[in-house]
Amino acid sequence: MANQKNQNKPKSQNDATFLNTKITRLQFFFLIIQTQIGVGVISLPYNLQQVAKQDGWISLIGASLIVQLLLLLYWLLLKNTPKQHLFMNLEKIFGKWTGKAATLLYCLYFIAVGALILILYTRVINLWMLINTPKWILMALMVSAGLYLVSGKIKVLARAYTLFSGLMLILVVSLIYGIRDANFIFILPIGKAGIEPILKGINEGVLSLLGFVFVLIIYPLVEGTDKEKLKTIFYTQWFILGFYLLVVFSTFTFFGAKEILLVPEPVLYMLKAYEFSVVERLDLFFISVWIVSVTTSFTTYLYMAGKGLKHMLDSNKEMPFMIIMAAVALTLGLIFGRGEQLISQYGDIVMKFGYLFSGLLPVLLLVVFLARKKELTGRDST
Repeated sequence: MANQKNQNKPKSQNDATFLNTKITRLQFFFLIIQTQIGVGVISLPYNLQQVAKQDGWISLIGASLIVQLLLLLYWLLLKNTPKQHLFMNLEKIFGKWTGKAATLLYCLYFIAVGALILILYTRVINLWMLINTPKWILMALMVSAGLYLVSGKIKVLARAYTLFSGLMLILVVSLIYGIRDANFIFILPIGKAGIEPILKGINEGVLSLLGFVFVLIIYPLVEGTDKEKLKTIFYTQWFILGFYLLVVFSTFTFFGAKEILLVPEPVLYMLKAYEFSVVERLDLFFISVWIVSVTTSFTTYLYMAGKGLKHMLDSNKEMPFMIIMAAVALTLGLIFGRGEQLISQYGDIVMKFGYLFSGLLPVLLLVVFLARKKELTGRDST
């Protein structure tokens, strides 16, 4: 019986310290927002238009509903394992060694996404701002910023993300200003693309919303009841949906259906058309703020990868694993960021794994937990 009790205690003092850390629901709200809103903002309208045409906004709503359903399933698991984060649940429900293997795979996925963020961010900066700056310098600066943020632990990360979220007001105002020249006839007639293109567009929408898996790691730290946490989770998704709909509508109604297919970064091309006495290049101003959102998104994936590796190796030290994962992300970014075709292939592979690690595996975790609920909860009570 003593052995059974030990199985349910945190594996290390570091795990116990992590679980004893508390963040507010407001911090939780901004942590998720800053993770999900990132590099995809600039290219999302172009990606949706390619598949679903002017009905891309419908695909985006459908993608958000799928994500909210997945998050509800996450919540069903998390409320039954209140003192367990993702990596602890993997070992508890799947077994020690299977759980460790799954944790390693999650770490590889997280850092692969981090590398993709580095690649896409570098491509935009090279095209719009720093044409002659070597990619490795831009990536190294992003990685350094990420390491600096994660060095402060999750509490500092939550405070920083809350502070940075104030900058999103600039993004929102910039996009709203773009609607002043909107021509809403460009999104009519509604449903013209047909069901199949809209369903295909949902894929692009879901890929832009990835990052919600972070909930599985920080949920045990959030103050409040399970119902209050669930409300906060849904509030984040409604906010993110509203923000992305603003991005899509502002560009869809600015460009025609054929024009938007010629501009891979429609948001920037739209803002480039405007000038102010104070800000001559609104597109560059937008990028400057957008970089902050990209940094927070990259930092979250770096944090999750390092946290998982630390847990898998049962270590009380965290920063060495963050540094290792940062080095891996930088290496992957330099290897796969050397050409458009290679970037596209790498992005497709990574995003497909997103369905596995953000959708299939967490749902499987819930199914196995429900199948073994009596055994697992009985063990916890002994």
